[in-house]
Amino acid sequence: MSWLAQYFLNPAYVLPGAALVSVPIIIHLLSRLRYRRMRFSAMEFLLESEELNRRRLIIEQLLLLLLRIFVVILIVLLVARLVLDPSGMLLLRGATAHHVVIVDDSLSMRDRDRTDTVFERAVSVVERMLREGSYRPRAIRLTLLTTSAPDRPLVADRVLDGALLQELMPRLRNLKCSWQATSPVSALNTAAAALSADGGVTPQVHLITDFRRDDWNDRPEVVAALEDLGTIHARVNIVQVTNEGRTNHAVSEIHSDTLVTAVGTLWRMNVTFLNPNSQRATGLRATVLVDGRELPSRIQVPDLEQNSEQLVSHDLSFAAAGTHQVEVRLDDDSLMEDNRRFVAVSVAPHRSVLLVDDRGQQEDAAFVASALSPDPQLTGIVVDQRTSAILTSADLSAYDCIYLLNIRELPADAVQLLANYVRGGGGIAWFPDDQANTDWYNTTLQVENNMLFPVTLGTVAEIPEPERADLPPPFESPVFEQHPIFAVYNRSDSPFSAATLFWRWFQIANDRPPDSNVRVLARLGSGDPIVLEHSLGEGRILTFLTTAGRRWSNWPVAPALPGYVVMQLLTHAYLQKSDDSIRPPGTVEPITLEWSVDRFSDLVDVFFPDRDESASEEAATNGEAVLRIQAAIIPREDDSADADHMVVTIGQADRPGVYRVKRFTQEGEPHETWIALNVSTDESRLTLADPKMIEQLPGLEHVAVHAGGIADALSAADSGRELRWVLLGLLILVLLAEQQLSLRMSCHPETAR
Repeated sequence: MSWLAQYFLNPAYVLPGAALVSVPIIIHLLSRLRYRRMRFSAMEFLLESEELNRRRLIIEQLLLLLLRIFVVILIVLLVARLVLDPSGMLLLRGATAHHVVIVDDSLSMRDRDRTDTVFERAVSVVERMLREGSYRPRAIRLTLLTTSAPDRPLVADRVLDGALLQELMPRLRNLKCSWQATSPVSALNTAAAALSADGGVTPQVHLITDFRRDDWNDRPEVVAALEDLGTIHARVNIVQVTNEGRTNHAVSEIHSDTLVTAVGTLWRMNVTFLNPNSQRATGLRATVLVDGRELPSRIQVPDLEQNSEQLVSHDLSFAAAGTHQVEVRLDDDSLMEDNRRFVAVSVAPHRSVLLVDDRGQQEDAAFVASALSPDPQLTGIVVDQRTSAILTSADLSAYDCIYLLNIRELPADAVQLLANYVRGGGGIAWFPDDQANTDWYNTTLQVENNMLFPVTLGTVAEIPEPERADLPPPFESPVFEQHPIFAVYNRSDSPFSAATLFWRWFQIANDRPPDSNVRVLARLGSGDPIVLEHSLGEGRILTFLTTAGRRWSNWPVAPALPGYVVMQLLTHAYLQKSDDSIRPPGTVEPITLEWSVDRFSDLVDVFFPDRDESASEEAATNGEAVLRIQAAIIPREDDSADADHMVVTIGQADRPGVYRVKRFTQEGEPHETWIALNVSTDESRLTLADPKMIEQLPGLEHVAVHAGGIADALSAADSGRELRWVLLGLLILVLLAEQQLSLRMSCHPETAR
């Protein structure tokens, strides 16, 4: 009977209703047996007269019986809720089929409207769908999945009955909306794969979503996924559970030139605010919190034009050394989750710079030292000024960066130590002069996989003095590219570029093609490069083809001096060695860490940013959720000297905040890494999509968008063309006809006046 039951929303009433059709027939037959025929003379005349109307009476009685049978049928059809097109039913009430229900749990579903979120509405819709679908036990097979984890369905191809409903309801009510920016494509492809391997009569996909424009309109990958479902004859119902696209603002990024600083010195962060709406935003304010404590000063956000971003710089200082959590928080709006941004900052008592100068009086190093640290209390930088002999006797990892001034050549072990230092994340800056051994620079420093110098040094170019004393010397001024260390020169009103003059510099020999890893940061008016950058491993190398002092330029003296000081401070910030106790901010996704087996053991403790929703909580320390994980060992693939590695993936890192990952050395010493995760602003635009943009596309005739909120989405009038009002009208007409015919056939003698 499943072929018949598919045409009813409540098929359980069909068979009992069919049995009720016999009631009028039975009553009719019993009424015929109620009188016993007895013939007597007084009735003969009446019988003869009745014989004339017998045929008409039989027809009227049969017609009355049919009307009463039709009344029962119409009542049964109304109760069982007949539909004309079972393949078009929205909820889980169709024919025996495999229904895939997809719940959109992307970040935008956390949008709030008064007391509930859009995600909570979506869960309510799914609960109602499952309850109605459970009225047809063993007729519906169900797969239930989310857009954030389509490969981990809540239910995979199970019969929807009372037992499954009882199992699913608590899980649905405990289901949390994710913090990720997800597209419906993966979930739709997963649904297509599940249905294509199935032989269901009417495969259907139901996507419960907020139907945002950025996810659906002008998305060819979404259209392709929907078309794939059409090739397997699956009907797709997109249920939009909100009918209002509210305004929203977001903190889209916190950026800084460095995530390390010193106690008492100003640390600058650049905060980007986003207005994804179609109207101007005014009066926004942001709060800055350090380690969860709100600072008294607030960030006044300039007015934001529609669909625009604004970068605002903000300085703060730290009173204590250690690693600190910095948070920028906008005032609350409908989607509060993208109003917060986190970053971790490592604060040392001071920052150390090594200045290596092999020229006699070390005059050049003195200029750099004066720029970097006129007062260590002011800049937080302590300068160590030495000769190149220090490179083989000191622990280079203790320095943020290393300046190499006027180096003739270095021993092989010093070169290897420098290479290891840069690969590990350190930065160096070259300032060669005329005592440099160019053969050594062009060979030893340019070994494959150990490239410490970026170009082949040629001869020293020099601008001769003018023939007449009254003529100005024809010095060269540099042209600076857009780069963090040259920020003071890149301003349109900056006078320092024109004030900086060079009269000697190294030229580059054109005996080998340029390396794609090398970038020219500044050129002279003649076109000769003067500053270059390249990388080695995790570190950066800046090469200045001139001296750091005043022998080849006026850079460190007036009037170019202010630009020189700022440039050296920015160079330190750009080159300084990264702190492995912090990682740059990322988006919410599983955290993966890898290390050699001889550095840390395989035990990892993870401290979550918020205990309320942290997954797999096993213990608590000082009120923080902590999870202990054992890392997996990755053996080396060949016979190289590299040690085996360990890797750990923290899948529970599923919410924004700062995570603390504690690893232990082989001696048991703890080492913490702070990792800031933030939400993606891809979900910040809450404008809704136009259903016609999807439904009117060619090849998507099998897709229906049910917009307008929950009430319309659950309306069966829009699902399969239910004949409720037609049947109700017919029932009224049939009842009126039955009453008229009954009145005609009954005996109503006229009363005496």
